[in-house]
Amino acid sequence: MTINKLALTRIWRMTRTGCCLSLVALTAIVSLLLGSPVWAPEDPWRLVAEIPIVRGPERTGVEQVADFLEEHGIRLPAGQLFAIAESVAEESRRHGIDPELLMSVIFSESGFRVDAVSEKGAIGLMQLLPSTAEEIADQLNLRWRGDAHLLDPQANIALGSYYLRQLMDLFDDDLELALTAYNKGPGYVYRLRALAAAEPGSAAISSAYAEKIVGLASNRTRTRAAL
Repeated sequence: MTINKLALTRIWRMTRTGCCLSLVALTAIVSLLLGSPVWAPEDPWRLVAEIPIVRGPERTGVEQVADFLEEHGIRLPAGQLFAIAESVAEESRRHGIDPELLMSVIFSESGFRVDAVSEKGAIGLMQLLPSTAEEIADQLNLRWRGDAHLLDPQANIALGSYYLRQLMDLFDDDLELALTAYNKGPGYVYRLRALAAAEPGSAAISSAYAEKIVGLASNRTRTRAAL
């Protein structure tokens, strides 16, 4: 009986070892077929990069933002990218602003850094001054949570896009003037307008900032239209 028990034990061990080896071999085969180890930890950026490509105007907000970031060599954690993409899509629809324009403003203002702070105290993705942001929050009946509120990507884009829409309305959808006002303040544009009115034949009001953003957005729009 003892011999039979030993034999059975050995047979069981050999069978178990064989099964384990078979599983390892199967895992290796699947790994080779898929092109990456199936046990490898997920790379958030790879998950974003593997979103199915949709050509033309149907492409999703996430793909649009991911394309923009890739073009400019910027990488963000997947969660942050999705939050920004969702806000860009939602606020561009809400305020009738081209999402390419909104992304170009964010890129020029902060380089998509949610924690960016300027020397003048502007905060977040769209570089809003806390005093301006608090006024906008009050207009939108949003609870103002202090400067830290502007570190929230979704809150920052919501407030920034509303402010940009206000400036576009204020200057009759003149994008050059609205962007210049976003960068230097409405008062600066009013002063330039007063000087231009006093000097007939003077050049149209513009700024390097506005030209840069309009150029970025226009190039992106033309590229998407060609896809």
